[in-house]
Amino acid sequence: MHVRPLGPGDAGDADLAAFLLSAWRKLHSASHRPPRCPRCDARGATCDGLDHSRLPQFHCHGCNRRFNRLTGTPMARLRPEDKLRAFFTLISLPASAAEVGRKLEIQPETVAHWSLQIRLWLLALDPEGSWESRVQLGVRYAVVPASVRDAPAKAAFGCRCTLVGSDSPSLSQADDGPLLMRVCPLCERAAHSA
Repeated sequence: MHVRPLGPGDAGDADLAAFLLSAWRKLHSASHRPPRCPRCDARGATCDGLDHSRLPQFHCHGCNRRFNRLTGTPMARLRPEDKLRAFFTLISLPASAAEVGRKLEIQPETVAHWSLQIRLWLLALDPEGSWESRVQLGVRYAVVPASVRDAPAKAAFGCRCTLVGSDSPSLSQADDGPLLMRVCPLCERAAHSA
């Protein structure tokens, strides 16, 4: 995949950024109304004050654990939050992790991690994958040999890897050469943990 330097006019996908910011605000809601427990899925937790980051903390009476709205989501423990919100505007750009890292003054490894976690979060929010497919930053591609073009192996349960251009009728008329496959965040995470 080719990337180009970010310019001053690069704004990214405004709809994707707005969707992410809205979902982020819901996770950081000051409401004391408890969600379901992310560990045991029980209802009936009670508000137990604020945690160290000033978010409402809840106590589950089913598993006797404390949690906030971020607990159990791919967005838990991502810091610093002010740069993460700025990151939402850049995630749809086909830029390198190093370039975005320089722009936000964070490490490229952090950019890659955030990109992966946001892709997982988008799939949790929208299982159809329409929002996640708009992410370009940090997306990894793999070459699919011609011998397995008709049935690429699924690397992880729930794999969402797609052939690049699979929605194009010209793909079925392509020669017998290798194709590119957009690696889904589930497979990418499985590869990172291996």
